[in-house]
Amino acid sequence: MKLVRFLTLAVLLASILVACGGGDAGTSGTGGAASTAPGAGASTAASAGTGTEASTAASTRAGTEASAAASTGAGTAASPAASGAASTAAGGTGTTAAADCTPKGPKADRLLWWVSQLEDAPEHIALRAIADQYTAATGTPIEIVGVVEQFKEKITIAGPAGEGPDVIGPVAHDWLGEFQLTNVASVIPELQNQDDFLPQVVQAVTVNNQLYGVPLWLETVALIYNKDMVQNPPKTWDEFASTANELTKDGKYGFAFPLLEQYHEGGILHGMGGYIFKQANGTYDVSDIGLNNEGAVAAFKLLRDMYHQQQPQMPEVVIDRANMHAVTSGMMDAGEVAMTIDGPWRESSLTTAGINYGVAPIPTLPNGEPASPFVGVQALAVGEQSENKEAALDLVNFVTCTNSVASMQAGFNRPPARLSAAQAPEVAAKPNVSVWLQQAETGVPMPNHPAMSQVWKPWGDAVDAIIAGNAPDDQIQPLLDNAVQQVKDAIQKTQ
Repeated sequence: MKLVRFLTLAVLLASILVACGGGDAGTSGTGGAASTAPGAGASTAASAGTGTEASTAASTRAGTEASAAASTGAGTAASPAASGAASTAAGGTGTTAAADCTPKGPKADRLLWWVSQLEDAPEHIALRAIADQYTAATGTPIEIVGVVEQFKEKITIAGPAGEGPDVIGPVAHDWLGEFQLTNVASVIPELQNQDDFLPQVVQAVTVNNQLYGVPLWLETVALIYNKDMVQNPPKTWDEFASTANELTKDGKYGFAFPLLEQYHEGGILHGMGGYIFKQANGTYDVSDIGLNNEGAVAAFKLLRDMYHQQQPQMPEVVIDRANMHAVTSGMMDAGEVAMTIDGPWRESSLTTAGINYGVAPIPTLPNGEPASPFVGVQALAVGEQSENKEAALDLVNFVTCTNSVASMQAGFNRPPARLSAAQAPEVAAKPNVSVWLQQAETGVPMPNHPAMSQVWKPWGDAVDAIIAGNAPDDQIQPLLDNAVQQVKDAIQKTQ
């Protein structure tokens, strides 16, 4: 893909600059990521026991809900708002134009900005630096308030009451549907250089054919591997299973990941043909649920057999919902697991542990199709009740422009949603950024429809019964049918 080829060249160029004393030498092996604690980045998705929303991540950590990216269905077309995006990823010129960082809005007496990190967090510090640059250029003072607990609940009350912020976030893109419904977020007229984003990213911030957020960071899961144990990451499913089993010996495992985690399963579910809600013409049809179609049945059989038929062999903890995240992450950090499927939030812990790791796309699935993992987007929004919408949008555009994003990347340690920022030398010098973007090209965003909150628990219950319970083939379809009916019933009660 031209995106990957270009970013690879950019990595080489940046490395040369670093060697010559220029640029930023930060790489996955030396850079500091945003989080070290398991779950501080991507918290567990939708525990079947609690029904909480899944999370991919990100800058919201410390008590705020984060995004889970789920599916519109493998092969579902991007919304019309996304149709022109990402010429690079789609096979265009290989580069994308940088988004202008020149402030254009009016001066305001003050702009209030709610973020989800405390003042000493690296993300907050990065945002503060950009805000100060904007103030210096425009004369508009920016008050940043860190709301680290119950962010969504508080803004859902304060926003419609006229007591909310002018600028919101970054927040998980799957909140935007609720923010539109509750009059928290304002419509964004257009994205600067929309072709600078992957179509999936634009789709993520689009609600009923209108934009409600400006993308800042992107997240997904991919194959993370220990380079001291795996020299060449597998590209096909057969290679993956055989490599993992060959490495499973002497108390170490070739592969482990939180097998019951809906979010982590997404790449297999979508790649095999399942989906959550079908999307057409920029709108989700929540009555069309693909968790029990033929592809979904095949996906859950594969997931079940990965453990029970040892293809590949994995430790028992992968089907222990309460401990699977912490234990598998700890095993990877200890050099006891060669490969896992996880996201960029794991990089800091692996670096701290001294693991020589790499990132590669998830191997091609048994049906010959690429894995299609969930893609999460962290976005900025403008308050619907703001009295300074024009100035607020100008600040949002300034924060999400190419140079601003590139300068903040070290603080957030996430792949930029804006492709031109990923091409900046200081970002491209980090080799895993291009891989995360490559994997995201085959992914789908989690539906930002409020009905998504009704999906997680029935889905999790079915996962536990099928995988942990080793359900026979003839029980998988009924279990999934029951889960889908529970989702439909729950949605009906909210309408």
